[in-house]
Amino acid sequence: MLKRKEWYEFFMDKGGFEMQFSSAKIRNLELKNRWIMLAMHTGFAEGDALTEREYAFYEERAKGGAAAVTMVLGVNDAGALKGMYHADTLDGNSLKTLAERLHQYDCKLIVQLFHCGRNESRKNHGEKPLLAPSPVASPIFREEPQEMSEQDLMQTKADFAKAAAFCKENGVDAVEISASAGYLLSEFLSPITNLRTDKYGIGEDKGMTYPLEVLQAVRESVGDYPILMKVSGAQMLDGGYELTDTIVFCRKAEKEGLIDAITVTGGWHESPVEQISFYVSKGAYAPLAGAVKKYTSVPVIACNRIQDAETAERILTEGLCDFVGSARAFLADAHYVEKLQKQEMFNPCQACNHCIMDVLKGKELHCAFCPEAGNEYMENQRRKIATRKEVLVIGGGPAGMYAAKKSAERGFLTTLVCKENQLGGQLNLAKLPPRKEEIGTFVSYLEHTLKELGVNIILGKEADVDTVMEKKPYLTVLAMGSEPFIPNLEGLETTTYQLAQNVLRMDDEALKPYGEGQIVIVGGSSLGLEVAEFLMEKLPEAKIKILEANSRMGAELGAMARPLLNGLKQAGVQTMCDTKVTSFDGKKVMISIGGQPFFVTADHLILACGSESVSTSEIAMALMDERLSYAVVGDADHVADVDEGLKSVFELFSRFYLA
Repeated sequence: MLKRKEWYEFFMDKGGFEMQFSSAKIRNLELKNRWIMLAMHTGFAEGDALTEREYAFYEERAKGGAAAVTMVLGVNDAGALKGMYHADTLDGNSLKTLAERLHQYDCKLIVQLFHCGRNESRKNHGEKPLLAPSPVASPIFREEPQEMSEQDLMQTKADFAKAAAFCKENGVDAVEISASAGYLLSEFLSPITNLRTDKYGIGEDKGMTYPLEVLQAVRESVGDYPILMKVSGAQMLDGGYELTDTIVFCRKAEKEGLIDAITVTGGWHESPVEQISFYVSKGAYAPLAGAVKKYTSVPVIACNRIQDAETAERILTEGLCDFVGSARAFLADAHYVEKLQKQEMFNPCQACNHCIMDVLKGKELHCAFCPEAGNEYMENQRRKIATRKEVLVIGGGPAGMYAAKKSAERGFLTTLVCKENQLGGQLNLAKLPPRKEEIGTFVSYLEHTLKELGVNIILGKEADVDTVMEKKPYLTVLAMGSEPFIPNLEGLETTTYQLAQNVLRMDDEALKPYGEGQIVIVGGSSLGLEVAEFLMEKLPEAKIKILEANSRMGAELGAMARPLLNGLKQAGVQTMCDTKVTSFDGKKVMISIGGQPFFVTADHLILACGSESVSTSEIAMALMDERLSYAVVGDADHVADVDEGLKSVFELFSRFYLA
């Protein structure tokens, strides 16, 4: 097996990444390349017809080189998620319009026919029934669904068939039947969620009867027309279905002529094994697709963490798939494929899963690193203005860099002043923990973009009032970021400690002393957890204890905390929640648990207490005195994650020069 660098060199020696940009067919549908934008629930639905916002969202990805884009459509009202259109009411003409607009760019429209099953919260689903094979609650939503009656089963099957015919009639190029991730049809395949004793139970056919009947109904409704099916290669849950079961299911569907291609993902949303975060190596689940491909003859689409040309070409040339699919890569950069083909720099998906976590909460789809995603229609209405007005951006972190980008795109003469000798700010720190090094690619992308836009970048200079008054710009953007927060606790001033931010920057020699004695980390947010992970990677024998005042470690991380905490637990890291640090006394860290005083011993004390905004008051007051416009963005406004920081910048520059 060739290593990553060797693969890259091999492909470049062969003339580049040619296979992914060659054409191929699904049934009678020819696709111009092997890149398919997979289904993403956007939450954008308003009324019963697609809007200009949605047209622009999908059309931009068609412009950007995708061979096909996939839209999600609920087969009926009960099957649709919040903010999702369903086939019972969607205006067919609007669907036809979308297909026509994509076809202008030789891009095909695939519609995924979807039923959520039990996977939706009661709050977001309203009074609609949550239907499932059996009344087994989802561990994510904890809502007991209603067992499908015979009438429910027949009606839902008919709705799948009706929805497929509706798509065909309205210019859609292919449909994809969702049978993955823990949604309705996949629930029939799992012994965990299918407890039925009738013919649709697990039985000898392992729950395949109903999904096959649905596929049969769809085939009868559309005839000679491409039908794709999306499956989870394996459920990745104890007691769940396995890869061999999926292969048998796919072979049966193919043998009966029910499918023309198979999209293979891994696991369910609730699987303890990570699916698509940065904890998963690129292309890690492509072997699942490869196994399905080995035992079937229809084209296979691989997905999960396929977000670069190198990975795509490798799994295609290894014969693991016929097409590569991605959703988030197209979310982060609409022109992803076009840039790959031209070997241009693109905005890389960071696999942070902000998008997925928000969608599961019933919020609109967005990208933490690309605020333009979902706002293409409004962005396309804005024009670059002809102006000599200047914008001064103070701060070279993500908010400052992005502010300079948006300013230059709007047509302002833009100068960015950064006190450090390199751009990136907090992201230069964020890339240091294990598996997060690719965050640095976002910094590189922004830096490259700023240079292309002609932004004047001044490094190694701390901007002050004189700097601003010398220029007196049309707008000053204060993006000075944040600095480590040091708690005001008794005894800390006489205690030897290290800031977590500085620990992450230490080389192996500086870290050696931490291999002996007890390490105590004060703070169990993402910073504290990632410092612990960093230390365990460098010093596997280190003894680490994390103290957190709240009831949960890494509460702000949501589901992303799970793999991190599991890894720390396996490494022997001790975590103490509901533990308030009250003072310090030499090597003693005085704590309170449930109001009772205790202490822990720290040979090495690390403070991971978060950050606080750098003060902007002096410059802001000077600007107000001169009646000059300014805005405070990112951490300088309030400390948050990169998602919120970039969003604040996007909203700021969205106010300028709307045509």
